[in-house]
Amino acid sequence: MFVSIILPVYNRQETITRAIESVLNQTFPHFELIVVDDASTDATSEVIKRFDDDRIRLIKLAENLGANAARNVGIKEAKAEWVAFHDSDDVWMPQKLEKQVTLAIQERAGSASIIYTSFLRFKSGETEYIPAKTGQEKQGNIHNQLLLGNFISTQTIMLKKEQLEAVGYFDETMPRFQDWEIALRLSRQYEFLWLDEPLVHVFYSNESISADNNKLLQAYEIIFQKHRDMFEIAGSYYLANLLFSYGHNLLLVGGYKKGRKLLFLSLLHRFSMKSLISLLCSFLGHRTYKRLYRYFNTIK
Repeated sequence: MFVSIILPVYNRQETITRAIESVLNQTFPHFELIVVDDASTDATSEVIKRFDDDRIRLIKLAENLGANAARNVGIKEAKAEWVAFHDSDDVWMPQKLEKQVTLAIQERAGSASIIYTSFLRFKSGETEYIPAKTGQEKQGNIHNQLLLGNFISTQTIMLKKEQLEAVGYFDETMPRFQDWEIALRLSRQYEFLWLDEPLVHVFYSNESISADNNKLLQAYEIIFQKHRDMFEIAGSYYLANLLFSYGHNLLLVGGYKKGRKLLFLSLLHRFSMKSLISLLCSFLGHRTYKRLYRYFNTIK
């Protein structure tokens, strides 16, 4: 086999069939699919067992460890040189693996690279193409681009198992942003190859859309504490952007004291109208600040 595909799942009896079928329908057949059931309490495992395909391996965890821990279990069990990831809510297009494998073979003589694709995100009745078509090449050394925000979804990447081992696997403490966090670490050491085709469809369920704001803020705090040096090394522009994003999201949920402090620090590192206006608007009240949310994204 060429690729080990890792699919963590927890209580997804309604969507897991579609996710697995999109893997089995790949035009490139030389893979193993490792499904890690993170101690589901519904019929997820029973649904998986209905598939009669010896490329599927089901690993059932005795206790719920979280998606990142389940991914790490799958990585350690992987038998192939290359690893890819899938999610139980989402769908791969039939040529996804074939196109990534073809590119991997073409680039074998070059520097070690990680291959990712564009994707379509379906959320609240809207469809978004990611990464956005800005005319900027998002391949090669993309570390600084990633410091400004994530545009890589875990489901789109294919990389060598040894690369994951080198950076230390997924951070199991991350409640959100696990794709951004590991992309930051990987991009510090490796170059990326980009297939600008939406070869993955990512669906946000109601559960995903209404995700706990506390988890979002916890994720920002981990990124800030764990990787602040990355942003500082890149320059004040990058650190100021992180401080703004963290502070802005705190203000959206009413965390005024720390949110204002972070916006002020953002201004100290690099002046921007966006940070200044956001800081001033924070004194107009929570409801008004939330109403102005979309406006902040249009300011440079």
